[in-house]
Amino acid sequence: MKRYAILFAGLLLAGCDNSLKESPKTFISPDAFFTTKASYETAVKGIYSSMTGYFGQNNLGMREMFSDICGAPSSSIEQALPTYQNNHQPFFYNVRGEWSNNYSLIKNANFVLDKLGTSTIETAAKEALSAEASCLRAFAYFQLVQFFGDVPLRTTPITDYAQVQIARAPQAEVYKLIVDDLTYAEARLADTPPQQGRVSKWVATAMLARVYLAMAGKPTNKTEYYQQARDKAVAVINSGKYQLLDDYSKVFQNMAYTSESIWEVQFIAGLGGNGLHSMSCTAAGYNTFLNPATWFVGSFPAGDQRKAWGIRSDYAGPDGKVLPVFFQKFVKNSLIDNRTLQSASTALVDFSLPVIRLAEMYLIAAEAENEVNGPANAYAWINKIRWRARVDKSNPAHVPDLSGLSKDAFRQAVLMERKWELHLEGSSWFDLKRTGTLSRIQTVLKTDLVHPIGAYNETWYIPDTEITNNNIAQNPAYQ
Repeated sequence: MKRYAILFAGLLLAGCDNSLKESPKTFISPDAFFTTKASYETAVKGIYSSMTGYFGQNNLGMREMFSDICGAPSSSIEQALPTYQNNHQPFFYNVRGEWSNNYSLIKNANFVLDKLGTSTIETAAKEALSAEASCLRAFAYFQLVQFFGDVPLRTTPITDYAQVQIARAPQAEVYKLIVDDLTYAEARLADTPPQQGRVSKWVATAMLARVYLAMAGKPTNKTEYYQQARDKAVAVINSGKYQLLDDYSKVFQNMAYTSESIWEVQFIAGLGGNGLHSMSCTAAGYNTFLNPATWFVGSFPAGDQRKAWGIRSDYAGPDGKVLPVFFQKFVKNSLIDNRTLQSASTALVDFSLPVIRLAEMYLIAAEAENEVNGPANAYAWINKIRWRARVDKSNPAHVPDLSGLSKDAFRQAVLMERKWELHLEGSSWFDLKRTGTLSRIQTVLKTDLVHPIGAYNETWYIPDTEITNNNIAQNPAYQ
């Protein structure tokens, strides 16, 4: 399938300052543009342009760093050390970025959904494209509600500046829209996406599993959703569409989907890329801020490939000196070996970034089954992941199967399994929040913190720009 990079300039722009206006040589109005199925599909593809921001240095990278799995970042990286020290501010790039990137996606999705609502293209195509836009909108709102709690809820395009300032909606309303959008998408999307990088029915199902798991935890504590989280995860596992790779290292550093990929962001070299190489690489010339915490390096079971391959403490640079320990998931080792230093071109590599993969569905099924019925039937799910993690698959002492645990002990085990399996993939802070274990950051960082971890950390600052421009109140605990 074709990989693509979308440049959706101009079509969805809101407006500009009068001083920047010029007489346009050509202009295509939305009504003139939206005439065929192909034009609507182009617009839907354009919504994906905000996804690369979700995985940028100031978003995913900072989110993973502000957790219990990372050690101190380089002090030379602007805003990284204060974020690590729980001294972040409402004007920080990652705070603004998590808000603006997601609302940019929502704005574009609302625009396209509005146009599709009055479209005369065939019903099947209209429903499929509407489902795709709805799925992407749900993804963005899911990020927002987890980070900021109550957020403004927009489902239609803004046509007048007076519509900008709206009140924040309660989290329950935001989650209702998320579930409604994903349910709509699940019923109308095809089993297989039209292109790698676009969503399918099973992306919507997998996202529902993730959303229900979050809703069952803090702060909503709707524990009845554990069963739905399990059922959706099991549906993906049993769909026959995906298969776990036997070799953990083969899941990463690819430029196309594997059998385990449910949804990934893909890149083309020279047109943006995966920034996790520069965030993780500890070779000379790099200022890394995703450094493995000492406790995390020592926490893995014996014979675990997720440590043996995934966290390197024995990698010799071109000068023969062993590099400081680093996460290897997204580091392009050839750049180390060739003495390629960080620059505008080499900081971004073309490795795909997983948004959702099959292993997470096994772990959601295990966690949710334990919460509903205890661990008896949950071992099969988690032990499948542990077997795959073995360096020597025939050696049961390598990442041994779990058994005989209490419900609480299994709960702790599956959360550790998520850290080992999913580190650097965007779930670390979310897991701490929903499980009420943000205090783990305090336990690990101790005196490195400027401010102690507290209940206020369950949400992030509302960005200063939104408070100033849109009259949104700061989250109460930060005021």
